[in-house]
Amino acid sequence: MSRRRWLLIGAAALLLIVGFLTNRWFVNPQTDEPGTADAIFVLGGGGDRVQYAVDLVRDGVAEQVVFASSFVEDQGVWAARPCNTRGTPRVPDTATFECFEPDPGTTRGEARLLRDLAEEHGWESIVVVVSTDQVTRARRLIERCWDGEIRIVDVEHHDPWWRRAVYEWGAGLKATFLRSC
Repeated sequence: MSRRRWLLIGAAALLLIVGFLTNRWFVNPQTDEPGTADAIFVLGGGGDRVQYAVDLVRDGVAEQVVFASSFVEDQGVWAARPCNTRGTPRVPDTATFECFEPDPGTTRGEARLLRDLAEEHGWESIVVVVSTDQVTRARRLIERCWDGEIRIVDVEHHDPWWRRAVYEWGAGLKATFLRSC
């Protein structure tokens, strides 16, 4: 067989592997049933995470919801709307919403924030809300930081899957090689 043919076969095999892994990790990743937990932790990002967290509270998953959110200085508001006095969704009166800005403002920073809050409050189980493309990386980072029970649930991101997959390949490689919490 010619060298050119071997290169084409190798490129096709690589493309198939990347496609399979992209589907497995970023398009149709393994998620969990929410069950019940001590808290719901909502990572920042796209998709309707706020509404899903509110639905989880209404379903009795947990009454404590934490949003990892950024504070928008020039507007004087949090990016996650329940953190502000206006726009708070209707939920049972027993539910509490708290907002914290992770440092750094990355998934790694959010994992550290989750760990710190879990230790502070004595949480043993947490439902984590992320976008579908972020499931695999979030799970990896949180499991490095905290050894409690996590259940990852997802919402669809508003951006096209292929755009998110390109981002997640880079972020996932970084998370793989930077092994610290």
